Amino acid sequence: MTVLLLHGLGGDRRGLRELADALDGVDVIVPDLPGYGASPPLAVPHTLENYAAEIERLRLSLGLDRFVLAGHSLGASISLVYAARYGAALDGLCLFNPVSEATGLTAWLGKLYYRIGAWLPERAARFWLCSKPAVYLADAFVIVTKDKARRRWILDMDYENYRNASVRAMTEAFLSYFDTKFADLAAQVTVPTVLVTGTRDGIAPVDAVAELANRLGDASLVVEPGAGHLYPAEEPARAAAHLSQFLRESRAPAPRTTD
Repeated sequence: MTVLLLHGLGGDRRGLRELADALDGVDVIVPDLPGYGASPPLAVPHTLENYAAEIERLRLSLGLDRFVLAGHSLGASISLVYAARYGAALDGLCLFNPVSEATGLTAWLGKLYYRIGAWLPERAARFWLCSKPAVYLADAFVIVTKDKARRRWILDMDYENYRNASVRAMTEAFLSYFDTKFADLAAQVTVPTVLVTGTRDGIAPVDAVAELANRLGDASLVVEPGAGHLYPAEEPARAAAHLSQFLRESRAPAPRTTD
């Protein structure tokens, strides 16, 4: 079984490396999304739809006939779009902290923040979005772990990632949330799905993720007490355990029925 893992906004493959390493008995592929890490930006706008199309091109180039798709935050939202548009090759879908409801104060402030970044000239936009104060302030709203070493690792990694990321990729991807009809897409997903979020996640809150789960045909919801939006980075072993259990269930034969 092959698992493809997609990272979140402003991240790269390293943020999911510990989770990937904790998965046993499967082949794991963790790419940098276009515009992040070692991957160049797309020539087209970085919408969720275009990212999903890029994942399909990656699948074809790797020759993957069957696989499980998992993603965190932005990666989870891209995974949902992919499953709706190109899901024929999927055996399962795992969504960690999926952002599916671009409403409320947090979404409004985020939209304003990234809209300003889109308006600014390149150098000013990079300072606005990617300076150390900007990254640390944004992380302060989402990091919940009390592990000081883990907090420092996330802060330092995020700052390095934002410095190297494409500003255009970040702003276009974030603003794409507001143009994506997640409820309609969820209704088109037919593969088994598990959704994971935490009680302290203000970006993918429990109610919104539960509503998304209700719109999926074959879905289960896992709510982690005290977990925040960066759950896969803060608790990679626990996140991997949820994904591993889902993979075991996906490989289990369907129960036989008798008349």
